[in-house]
Amino acid sequence: MRRIVRENLLKNALLLALLAASWSPIGDYLAHSRLASDLPTAGDVLVAVSLVAVIACFGNFAFTYEKVDSSRTHRLMVHLLSGILMYVIGLSLIFTHFLLAILMGPFFVVDLALALLYVASVLYDFWDLYRLRW
Repeated sequence: MRRIVRENLLKNALLLALLAASWSPIGDYLAHSRLASDLPTAGDVLVAVSLVAVIACFGNFAFTYEKVDSSRTHRLMVHLLSGILMYVIGLSLIFTHFLLAILMGPFFVVDLALALLYVASVLYDFWDLYRLRW
């Protein structure tokens, strides 16, 4: 059990590093794209990004560690699966942050809500992991 918890910690640390590295390129891209001056299109892109986030959240919350056996290959596959879903959620939230800043300007409450959503996703990941009975 301790091994999979350490692996999960490593996965989540890696995800945070990847998301942190993605922050500036996404912000720069959106700031210099035509979306910065074309608000209706920015709103349409926000809807598309929200749809991607909902699909990733559904997959992430439908996933459970309860069906994982203790083999290394199985654990690697489930970490990869949950990591991809959590990375897509994080990317969607980053895109949402920048798109909302374009549409309505920076707003701390929205940024806090987006951060809390990602924290909740990570906490759910650990909560589900602790339900394992190995």
